[in-house]
Amino acid sequence: MNISSTFKHFLYISAVFVGIVAAIILGISYYALKKLTFAPRDYIIYNSNISHITRELRSELLHIDHTKEVSFFSKDGIRLSGIFVQRERPKANLVVCHGYKGTKEFLYPYIELFPEWNVFIFDFRAHGQSDGRITTIGCLEYQDVSAAAHYIAHNAPKLPLFILGLSMGGAASIKAVEHEPTLCDALIIDSSYARLDSTVQRVFCTKANLPHYPFLPIIRAMFHYLTGCNLKDMNPVKSVRSIQQPILFIHACNDTYIPPKNAVALYANAQNKNSELWIAPHCRHIRLHSQHARLYREKVLSFIKNNFPAAV
Repeated sequence: MNISSTFKHFLYISAVFVGIVAAIILGISYYALKKLTFAPRDYIIYNSNISHITRELRSELLHIDHTKEVSFFSKDGIRLSGIFVQRERPKANLVVCHGYKGTKEFLYPYIELFPEWNVFIFDFRAHGQSDGRITTIGCLEYQDVSAAAHYIAHNAPKLPLFILGLSMGGAASIKAVEHEPTLCDALIIDSSYARLDSTVQRVFCTKANLPHYPFLPIIRAMFHYLTGCNLKDMNPVKSVRSIQQPILFIHACNDTYIPPKNAVALYANAQNKNSELWIAPHCRHIRLHSQHARLYREKVLSFIKNNFPAAV
């Protein structure tokens, strides 16, 4: 074998090796993106299939007086599913937005926490009973928040309107009000991320135990191609600077999924002087409303009372 054929053979082996490595990297990146953006309709929680749990909870919810299931459409035409609880003498209207891979049925405790308010809960796109296959972790979900706020505004008495968002729902709520400055009267943001790109990077590196490079740049590019959204553009810490309404930021002190420094950064950029920050006791991510229900209600009502006394 001469030198020329040996070199060609080396190039061929090298190309095959590079191709295999590239295929593995692309495969891992796509798998991670699929897990991130295709929210499963059926997965196991508390050792039960989530669809079974939500059916049971929905049945209980619909036995509450003046409660009804509704369908409405997001701004980009996706059909969304909601449940509207109307009170006999409401003092305010409340929209509650669930977190990533959540459902409206798991927001049941908020209906009991705030019996003095009309409450509207709904499934984000690609979650629960709503249409859509892809979740964008807040990038497009802000349109769902906007549609939910408009629904309750047009189907309930004209009262102060508050939006309470959990995690992804909180980030989407901030972006919704950035786009529609008069959408609501106050925001309650529970355990939101401050920047989506850095949150995805941290969770990916922690959960997958893989390095940032080369996977994250590929995942960013795939996410943009699949959804039309740029991870870096979903930046609540920047969006919050344009919001004039008072905001209550809530975060558990030991949240490992989204650390409390996210809430600190958001609060530092809030414009309304009546905005507040509550770093809450030890608790799992977005479980404060159930594990510390009494304190949670007190904090929220105190914040509302300071800004809208008639709503409490």
